[in-house]
Amino acid sequence: MRTAVLAAVVLLLGPGTAVPTGAVAPGCGPASVAVADRTLYEGTPAAGERSPAYTTFEFTVSVTAAAGCAPTGSVAYKTEDGSPGATTPDDYVPAEGRLSWTGDSSSRTIAVQVVKDAAAEPNEPFLLRLSDPVGLVLADDLAAGGILDDDGGVGLPIMVSTDGGKICWHVCTVGVQLGGGPAKAPVTVHYRTLALGTGEPAYVPVKDAMVTIPPGASGGSAVVKLLDGNPGQTESRFVLELFAPSAGTLGNARTEVTIKPGG
Repeated sequence: MRTAVLAAVVLLLGPGTAVPTGAVAPGCGPASVAVADRTLYEGTPAAGERSPAYTTFEFTVSVTAAAGCAPTGSVAYKTEDGSPGATTPDDYVPAEGRLSWTGDSSSRTIAVQVVKDAAAEPNEPFLLRLSDPVGLVLADDLAAGGILDDDGGVGLPIMVSTDGGKICWHVCTVGVQLGGGPAKAPVTVHYRTLALGTGEPAYVPVKDAMVTIPPGASGGSAVVKLLDGNPGQTESRFVLELFAPSAGTLGNARTEVTIKPGG
């Protein structure tokens, strides 16, 4: 009966008329909606960082509709404490709200702020639950938010460092190493270049770039583009500096780099 009523609405108002939010288009069943788990390191506050400081956990909520059909509807979401596990407000900021789709099938993102700290503690889970679907059906209504300790509570503490001194010719890559074992979740760290001397730089200065160390890896590379050398050019130098790691603390944060002409 509901499909017949919607068909009559489209017939009366003409093709191309939007179906009311939460209503399923004629001939199409409800689209399914699912939320995916998210696991990240908790993060350690940097010196001088505003307190409280947060790591953002972004959960992806996706919809799947039949071929030729467009998802239309909405679903509520809400965080829940782990049992045992993370609790609010000490470990994360509670989040709740509602997501809507009106004909597009793109995924939605739910951001949950996790509180950084420097305490060695167990890994702490919390939950994100979908509920009250309108025009949708729940395919996976529960996601786990995995807060990984990076301060030595589980295994060695995370420490991000650069390699030692570096000599470059055409392309300059400086190693970035992760202390504490292979990453269990993505670890990012920002880097920049600091000039040494007063001459024209033989490289493209970097104000803020980022290295991502993927799960299972123990390091990555910071890349600095070098400029074509001029005849008679002598060697030049700069410092590559790491800052703002997403997990753990910084070890050796600076490396002096020497650029050799020719080579």
